[in-house]
Amino acid sequence: MNRLHHLRHHLRRHRYRSLLSVITVVVLTLLIAPLHGSADSSSRLDDPDPASIPLPVLDDDDPAKAVVARVTFSSRTQATVDRTSVSLQRAHTHIGDPPILKLSLTDVDGQVIDRMDAWSPLWVYSHGDRERMDVKSSGSGSFIVPFSPALSTMTITDTALNRDVVTVDVKPAIRDFCVSHPADPDCLESDLSVDSVEPRAPLFAVLGKPVTVTVASTVSNAGPDGPTDARVERTVTAGTGVTATPAAPDTTEVGLAVGTPQRLEKTYTVTCTEPGARTLDFTTAVAPERASVIDPQEANNRRTTRLTVDCAVPVTINIQPGTTRNPVNLNGGVLPVAALTTRAGEYGNPLAFDATTINAASLHFGSPSVLLLGGGVPEAHGRIHPENSLELDEVTRDRDLDAVLHFQPRSQAMTPADTSACVLGRFAGPSGPLSFYGCDRVTVVP
Repeated sequence: MNRLHHLRHHLRRHRYRSLLSVITVVVLTLLIAPLHGSADSSSRLDDPDPASIPLPVLDDDDPAKAVVARVTFSSRTQATVDRTSVSLQRAHTHIGDPPILKLSLTDVDGQVIDRMDAWSPLWVYSHGDRERMDVKSSGSGSFIVPFSPALSTMTITDTALNRDVVTVDVKPAIRDFCVSHPADPDCLESDLSVDSVEPRAPLFAVLGKPVTVTVASTVSNAGPDGPTDARVERTVTAGTGVTATPAAPDTTEVGLAVGTPQRLEKTYTVTCTEPGARTLDFTTAVAPERASVIDPQEANNRRTTRLTVDCAVPVTINIQPGTTRNPVNLNGGVLPVAALTTRAGEYGNPLAFDATTINAASLHFGSPSVLLLGGGVPEAHGRIHPENSLELDEVTRDRDLDAVLHFQPRSQAMTPADTSACVLGRFAGPSGPLSFYGCDRVTVVP
C-alpha cells in the first residue's frame, strides 16, 4: 500500500495528461499477473504482489504545454475572460469530465482542432449536515487545454442549453509565449515583408467614366523558418473627388516559402467625381496566420503607394465642322477640330467649359487608346483660334466663342480601323488649371 501511495503522489505532483493511461497500465498489470501465475507457478511465487511493479519513469523534459484561460461567469450564459496564458505543464485529461460545458478548440481558419467536456466553476460541492452539489449564480474558473501551435480560439458552450457562453481568443497568449521562448519547438520565426505595391492606371480618367486600376503587390519570407502560412490584406483609401471599388479590404491566404516571393494582383474600378488631381492610397500588409510564428521585423510588413489620378473634364468637340462624315486622312494636311464652349448640362457635360482658355501647348490629338498611353500629335500651329464655330448639328452657331484647333493626323496617332478621335489638353478652370477630354466620330480615308 505504501508503494501505491507513492505512485499516486508521484503522478499528482507532475499532473501529466498521461495519468489515465498510467493507471490503466497498472490496473491491467495487476489483473493480468494472476493469469500468468496460473500458467507458471514459479512466476507467481517470484512476483507475489504489486510491490514488485516498477514505478513509471516520467519525462521531465517533455515539451508538452497547456493553454490556460481564466474566465468569470456572471450567469450560466454570460462570462468574461480575465486572462489567458501558456503553461509549461501538460494539460490534465478531460476524459471523464461530465458534459456540463463543452470546449471547442479551433484554428485560425475556424476548423475544429478538438472538442471536450469540462466542469463548470458554477457547480460546487457544499458541506453542511451532508455533502451535496450546488449551482452558484456566478463564479470564476480556469480552463486548461493542450497547447497547439495552430490554436486560435476556445469557445465555451453550455451543453444543456446548447448556447455559447464566451469565445476566448488565445492567440495573444501564444504569441507572448513564443516571443519569450523562441527556442521552443512549437514556435517558429519568419521575417515576412511587403516588397512592393505597384498600381497601374491609365494616363487620365474622365469625370464620371470608370477606369480600371490594377495593383500588383509582392510579398516574401526571408526566413529562417518556412514555408509559412500568411494572410495578405489589401486596402484602398480614396481621397476626395474619386471613388474606388471594391472599397472593402481584401484578405488572401498564401504559403510563403523562404526566398520565394509571390506577386498578387487586384483590380479596382476607379471613378472621378470631381475634376483635378485626385489621390488613392493602396496598402498591402502581411502577417503570419498562426500566433506561434513570430515575425522579428514587423516594420516591413506594410507598404503604401499613392496613385494620383488626373480627372479630366468631359467636353464636346466637332471634327471637320460643316460635315457629319468627319473624314480623316492619315497622310493628308491639317485637320480642323472645334472645341465647343458649353454651359453646365449642355450636350450632357457636367461642368461649364470655356474653350478660349485652352492651353495650346498642352494639346494632343489621336485615338482614345493612343491618348490614354500618352501619345498623339500636337496642335499644328501652337495656338488656338477663337471662333463662333458650328455646333454638332453642323448648322447652328450659338454666338459664344469656341476654339478651333488644327492637327496633322499621322499613323502614330490613329489607325485605319479607328472610328473615333479625341483631343486631350489643359484649360484654365475656375480654381486653377484642369485637364479636358473630348471625342467625335470619324471616318478614316486613304
